[in-house]
Amino acid sequence: MATAADPLKNLQDELTCCLCLEYFKHPVSVGKCFHTFCKECITKHCKKKKNMITCPVCRQNFCQNDLVENRSLANITEILQQIKESPRPWGREPENCLLLEFFCRDDEEASGSQNLKLSSGCLLRQLKNELKVNEIPAQVTMVCDAIFNMGKDRAELKDYVSRIKTSVTEDFTVMKKHINEKEQMVLDVLDQECRVAEQNMDALVQLLTARADKLLELQNNSEELLKHVSPEQEAYVDSSTAVDEVPLDVQKINSLADAVKKLRKSLEIPLLGNYPKQMLQEPSRVRSTNTLMEVEECAVASSSNSSQPRATGRETSGCSASMEVDRSSSMLMIPSQFSPWATAVTFDPERINYNLVLAQDKRRVTVSSYPCKYERSPKRFRVSQVLGSPSFSEGCHYWEVSTKDSTGWAVGVAVREIGNHDQLGRNELSWCIEWSNQKLSAWHKGQETQISKEKPQRVGTFLQIPENRLSFYSCSDKETCLHKFEIKTDSPMYPAFWIYGMHVGEFLTIYNVERS
Repeated sequence: MATAADPLKNLQDELTCCLCLEYFKHPVSVGKCFHTFCKECITKHCKKKKNMITCPVCRQNFCQNDLVENRSLANITEILQQIKESPRPWGREPENCLLLEFFCRDDEEASGSQNLKLSSGCLLRQLKNELKVNEIPAQVTMVCDAIFNMGKDRAELKDYVSRIKTSVTEDFTVMKKHINEKEQMVLDVLDQECRVAEQNMDALVQLLTARADKLLELQNNSEELLKHVSPEQEAYVDSSTAVDEVPLDVQKINSLADAVKKLRKSLEIPLLGNYPKQMLQEPSRVRSTNTLMEVEECAVASSSNSSQPRATGRETSGCSASMEVDRSSSMLMIPSQFSPWATAVTFDPERINYNLVLAQDKRRVTVSSYPCKYERSPKRFRVSQVLGSPSFSEGCHYWEVSTKDSTGWAVGVAVREIGNHDQLGRNELSWCIEWSNQKLSAWHKGQETQISKEKPQRVGTFLQIPENRLSFYSCSDKETCLHKFEIKTDSPMYPAFWIYGMHVGEFLTIYNVERS
């Protein structure tokens, strides 16, 4: 009974507003990040923020005009409430049956919106494992129809993929053309600056040559000049020539070079980085089966994967630690003045949000295109946060995290009781520093303390439980203290992290600090 109720409990969580913790009432979604809230709740949030409105989940900026009514989610919430209010027949779980039927129907409607609707899977859904004798002819006809439709589905699938490939090729052609134009523009500017400098150098050489000729002429006439000058006097001649430095706009050239490097870095985000290695290899053929049930399962899976590309991406994106592509996230050992308290910290797979991918060594989390297939856990965050492991109840501990590959982030600690909807620094259960909106701030109890407008590339966290102190350091060249908290709690404390904005491909990495 508990196992059967878990999907319903997870659905209830998904249909709960993270601001009021109640079922959605007139749900609206933010047009930029697609996070959903009650209309009344997000309207109050917008009034509080006034000009600088940020999403309560991912901290991305938006304006009130970006809010879009989510009628589909409102219908799902209404159906769920009706199911919970209806009486339960003895010995059955009608909620799960009705929900399964509802989502199957919803999936079939969604598949039609992808301009690819395969029919063989729908026929095979109706096949029965146990047959009556008088039903055999109908089942034979249905199987033959399914085989015939699979042939048509194959042609439609090839045509669909061909259209997508053509579209992808056109998009890459436009991008290549754009990059080539930018490259030629930058090279032309550099050639122009070089030509101007060379022209100035040629003019300077001419001036110096004229000066040398004049000096040689004066030297040849010096003997005649000295005959008319007494020994007590000195002879002077006018041979001054104005010589200016060669102008070269070095700052402009360096700015162009830096812009090209930034463009290169943005293009180095792996396009298939969130797919497991199995997706990049040649798919294996479906093995033949002896029972009708196995044929049905394979056919339905094939139809679902073909007709619902988006659902396939969610299912096969892997996102589990065992299937994630190894990005060599293990770092070199780094010396530090806090080495005596260095602690090996990893990300906790039970407390990570579904939109974050965990690397194999559990030292890197990356923003994924699709929700990851983690095991169900009531402790899992509903916002883009993750806790670290282990927890600390005594002693002093130090760890570092690389933040240079994330445009928005928070690093801190949280106690064990922090809820899966709680946000770091917005309650009494967590302390953090965060980089967002081009500024660095410290947060606790929902109160912000601005620190600076410089983004640290690597942040060190020093937890001193005996002294009730938590300190954060910038560790780019040397450890520079950013902020200190006075803390006191009897609960175990965990490293905590938050990635804002949810830009696909951005990540946080925990460093290994060399322990002395």
